[in-house]
Amino acid sequence: MKVAVVNFTGNSGKTTISDNLLVPRVGGLRFAIETINAGASDTASEIERLKGRQFGELSEILLSEDKAVVDVGASNVEDFFKFMAQYDGSHEDIDYFLVPAVPEKKQQVDTINTIKTLAALGVSPKKILVVFNKVQIDDADDMPQTFAALLGFHEMEKKFTLKRDAVIYSNEVFERLRALKMNVAQVLEDTTDYREQMRLATDQEGKDRAKRMISAQRLAKSAWRNLDQVYASLFGKGK
Repeated sequence: MKVAVVNFTGNSGKTTISDNLLVPRVGGLRFAIETINAGASDTASEIERLKGRQFGELSEILLSEDKAVVDVGASNVEDFFKFMAQYDGSHEDIDYFLVPAVPEKKQQVDTINTIKTLAALGVSPKKILVVFNKVQIDDADDMPQTFAALLGFHEMEKKFTLKRDAVIYSNEVFERLRALKMNVAQVLEDTTDYREQMRLATDQEGKDRAKRMISAQRLAKSAWRNLDQVYASLFGKGK
């Protein structure tokens, strides 16, 4: 499966979603299409970095790949779409376009425009998926009001596939991961006994680091369950 994460707006969580929802479950190559945006994986050597105007190069790579995650930064998304239009039919090389939606009204307008652009390029509504992101858990019952603009757009124009339970809740772990330069899967795979490290630490810095890792692992467990549910909702399968 090949998935591109796109949105005209910044701060919608595209990189966080790529690194934590998709990469651990989809596998394959990970592309970052960016020039300005700095994502959570700035130092990760396994990421292929391209600019939007290098779409032709990306398209040729995707032709021979079965699995890939393409994280399109907001600073490059217009070029990405422009060159996708020039390479007529190239959108068929990508199985799904995942569009993160956040509660802020301006970002919802950008999200709607992103969906309209994809539709104008010929992308089928079945291939355009929306994931609701950065939702406060106590706002779960207010989704119709919080995302009124986006849901209203879907009622009028069925240009994307709506999965109402594809909701990623706000979780402190995602902010912590930036400092740790890890993703949720890596935190959970870490078998270090941090309680023992905390006990044996000879300075406060060592104790504090162990405490941070214990907290990160606890938060990561609930985040992983949430992401599993979202992935299953979007793609019909989990890991």
